[in-house]
Amino acid sequence: MKSRFSGKSDNISNISKDNNMSKDKKEDKQASKTPLETAYAYLGPRMRTSAEVSRHLKDKGYSPEECAETVRELTGLGYIDDYQYALRYFEYNKEKRRGSLRAERELAEKGVDTETIRNAKEDFFYSSGTDENEDALNIARRELEIKLSDRKDIPAVFDERMAAAVARRLQNRGFARDTIFRVLDRLRSEYSGKNDE
Repeated sequence: MKSRFSGKSDNISNISKDNNMSKDKKEDKQASKTPLETAYAYLGPRMRTSAEVSRHLKDKGYSPEECAETVRELTGLGYIDDYQYALRYFEYNKEKRRGSLRAERELAEKGVDTETIRNAKEDFFYSSGTDENEDALNIARRELEIKLSDRKDIPAVFDERMAAAVARRLQNRGFARDTIFRVLDRLRSEYSGKNDE
């Protein structure tokens, strides 16, 4: 008597054979791609830095020479531009209400060199008219409004505990220490004026 499961095991083995064949086809297809084709596919969804593209190609098994040549070619064609990437990253960073220190750190992690980061930052601040001190002050004021709205029965006092909370918030958002200290000094003077009234 034939087991009722015997037919299913044959189907399962056929399915696993099909899966193995499709994996082999994918590997063969990947192996037949040139480094340039692989890089184009990687650049399709969004901008990338030259270091990101190079790292991706190395991870796919291409030689360092092939990676370098591909990055050089794509840079020459304008598909990779670390300066434009950094400039767009500073714009994105401002939209997210973050400080430039955070953007600089993240760009360095993505492999953008410090000179390119510095130039893009200067150009972005100049062209956009961004005043990071004012941005930080607005974020700090919003933070204070939230903190002080929770304490309706207590008069608005900017004490050291509030200053520490604001400083942590600004630091987490990527603002530099000198910017944070300027903001805290300004808030102290504003709140001391309110308390004198």
